[in-house]
Amino acid sequence: MPADQKSTQNSRNRDNFIHNISEIEAVSRRHPHCKVMRWHMRSLLRSTNFALVFLVAASALLGANRAMAQTGGTGGTTGAQPLAASDFTYYLEKYDGKNWVQMNTTDQQFFMNRARCECDADKTNYTGSVKFVIVPAATTSNKITQLLAANPIAGVGEGRIYAGGGGLNCLDNPTNGYNLTSYCTNLLDPTQFSAGILGGMAYFEGPPRYESTPIPVAWLFGSATAPVCRTNGTSCDSTDICSTFSGAITFYFWARTSPIAYADINTLQYTINLVGKVPYTPPTVTTFGGNEALNVTWDWNGQKPAADTNFKGVQLFCQRGENTQVFKDGIFSPAYMTAAQQCKGFAPATSSSSGLARFDPNYLCSGLIPSTTNSYRIEGLQNGIPYGVAAVGVDKYGNMTPLSNIYYQSPIPTVDFYSEYKKLGGSAQGGFCAVASRHSRQSAALGICLAGLALVLVVRRRSRKSPPSIGPFVLVLATGTLLAGQARAQPVYHDSAFVEDRVSDAWGGSPREYAIEARFGLYTPNIDSEFSKTTPHADVFGSKRRPMWQIEFDWEFLQEFGTLSLGGVIGYYKENAQACQLTGLKPDGTCPVVKDPVTGEIDPSSGRSGDNTGLRLIPLAVLLVYRMDEAANHWHIPLVPYAKIGLNYTIWTITNGNGDVALFDDNNGHSSKGQGGTMGWQAAVGLSLRLDFIDPGAARGFDADSGVNHTYAFFELAHVDGSGLYRKDVLRVGDNTWFAGLMFEF
Repeated sequence: MPADQKSTQNSRNRDNFIHNISEIEAVSRRHPHCKVMRWHMRSLLRSTNFALVFLVAASALLGANRAMAQTGGTGGTTGAQPLAASDFTYYLEKYDGKNWVQMNTTDQQFFMNRARCECDADKTNYTGSVKFVIVPAATTSNKITQLLAANPIAGVGEGRIYAGGGGLNCLDNPTNGYNLTSYCTNLLDPTQFSAGILGGMAYFEGPPRYESTPIPVAWLFGSATAPVCRTNGTSCDSTDICSTFSGAITFYFWARTSPIAYADINTLQYTINLVGKVPYTPPTVTTFGGNEALNVTWDWNGQKPAADTNFKGVQLFCQRGENTQVFKDGIFSPAYMTAAQQCKGFAPATSSSSGLARFDPNYLCSGLIPSTTNSYRIEGLQNGIPYGVAAVGVDKYGNMTPLSNIYYQSPIPTVDFYSEYKKLGGSAQGGFCAVASRHSRQSAALGICLAGLALVLVVRRRSRKSPPSIGPFVLVLATGTLLAGQARAQPVYHDSAFVEDRVSDAWGGSPREYAIEARFGLYTPNIDSEFSKTTPHADVFGSKRRPMWQIEFDWEFLQEFGTLSLGGVIGYYKENAQACQLTGLKPDGTCPVVKDPVTGEIDPSSGRSGDNTGLRLIPLAVLLVYRMDEAANHWHIPLVPYAKIGLNYTIWTITNGNGDVALFDDNNGHSSKGQGGTMGWQAAVGLSLRLDFIDPGAARGFDADSGVNHTYAFFELAHVDGSGLYRKDVLRVGDNTWFAGLMFEF
């Protein structure tokens, strides 16, 4: 082994380093792979020598500076480093009732609002004030000592705190064209532009930090826009600007350690945001009378506060008559903040006695209403008494818009659909006792219904192929609509001859056990069929048909010359309308329907109220279903006729203006509830189109991947008899209608 490759462990001088560079280069030529190490070693030697020289020079310079500071020499600024932005850090403090505590960024964001600004009028506490804290870095004290010693003419130097807005730097030399005395506020004493920290810059040679005297937030708002708060200080306590300004304000630390008349450096600053207003005008409020309630709506007149993440919503105020509180104290909590809430003893800016004008929380009649909503119902009022309602917009900082217009309206007695139906002689008593009739025929019908539903559940549990969960079912709906185009791209069967679109190929697919239908149709319950001369349902809700949505599950228990299934159905239907005024009913007890010729909307002055009444139906059914699908299975004829027949039970609910279940009292001690159930029967005939023929390959892939044997589009005509199965005291909710939708057979 060459001598230069021998292990250092065998060298007597292994602790010694070879300093002969020519020898190192000779070694590197023999061993090129060590070339990088050679240059690294050479660089290290040069860097080490340079560092030693630098340390020696720095030590000599530092020793000279220390000697100059101790002797109080007059060597000017030679050797003294100037101040830099990194020499100080800043933060704000707030008063928590006992102590001054540091504010974080979030505290500052929500603290500088309109209410804190207005608290300046109260001098008895510091709720509306902050303290500006300056913290020097660890080496700053020595630097200031050197600067002051190098400039004895400056004495102890000067330290001031200014505030200004609009991008004007209060530390700039006035020769730049700025009149700083007119645009910058001295936060230690607004009446004297040159007022400074007691002790000057020498203060920072001892204590670890400087904490200013309390600074009213109003001074900051006043400093933001010149010339609101000038050097004379007479306008600094004015809170007029508190509701009209939002923007940035900057604290400036004016530090002077030299004989010149200006600050040493113009980058000692700290910026915060002031949020004194909501940038939206008040909404326009309108109210409509309801039964012991007012329905309030508002319009933002083209403004879009809901798109503003800083905007939270709306709160409503109300008063009875001229200035009477409506609800007990503390019913609703304010989402806004006022000076009266924050500062004890604060005198409201307005002398008005109106609780609405003072934004008195005891006059609130709502909580915070989300910004995406433009209506609200105030309940618990007295009919025939005028109430004034107004609104304010609230942002996340606790600020609010000015008060909106005050709209006066009186609650009025109204008649919901169930009350009108009963007044006209309707026989439905409500409740669900119609299911448990004393008559054996109705009891038998109920038993059949419950037994059928139980059978469906048992079959689903015992089926070898259990139904999919809701997630796969939604996927099936979407995929079925698109005919499973993606499934074809990744077929389970890899035989290319199999995936070809050969309609003539005999292929039965996976076993068929059940089917799921998603359907909708236009529906109108035939409630008025109970009456011979009046039409309460049409009077209130109109004759317009509305969507009925249904889901059906079929168990295919027999597949011999067609498919015989046992099905279960659940659906949903709802309609709403304005309730009638009690005084607006016609002599025959019906509610007038007068529509605006331009908008087509029902005219409230025609006898309608601000209340809303609704009818909700939840139909349940057990059906026997026969599908004639032999031709489709054997000869690929895609048309499949079918028929259905079975029993139904419809749960119905009628609501009043408050959204509660309607009640009716006939003044004879008898009352009934607007909720119950109606038994009936139904039948349907329809025609379905098997969609597999459109893309047989995709249909087969869909079956292989998801178990959907066939996909159908269907249309059917249905007769729903919801008349109670010979029982008379029920709400008739049947209809002759049609349904259309998709079916997936598994």
